[in-house]
Amino acid sequence: MRMPARSLVSWVTLGVITVAFSACASTGNPLTGPTEFDSLAPGWQSKFSVDWKVAPSQDGTNRVYGRVTSHWGQYASPVRVLGMAVDSSGKVVAQRIEWLAGGVPGFGSVYFEIDHLPVTPSYRVTVWDYTILEAPGAIQ
Repeated sequence: MRMPARSLVSWVTLGVITVAFSACASTGNPLTGPTEFDSLAPGWQSKFSVDWKVAPSQDGTNRVYGRVTSHWGQYASPVRVLGMAVDSSGKVVAQRIEWLAGGVPGFGSVYFEIDHLPVTPSYRVTVWDYTILEAPGAIQ
């Protein structure tokens, strides 16, 4: 008994879809694994730098605080930073995004705090996203 060519194509298509779906499902969450995906704005390092420290909070978690400095001559607002708690294997175990109140002035710096991160061996802080305002005048 021979299988019609049309039926064979259907089975092959189903197999390809199953393999593709399985591969996508097993890749995991890109924000909780060891990954380079730590910003919505690739190249943010050319416009900003982040200096930060870690301090214990009274509730048993840690607080990451510091300054975002602009190396660009234009005002950026809104600006958000991403704080990541990283375990000893390099895996991100927790993360929080915080707004920088008032944005970042051109060639200026702004203080930030990211509270309630778990106690881990290391942390990373990046600029999550930003918008450069190019028009002069008041923000409305």
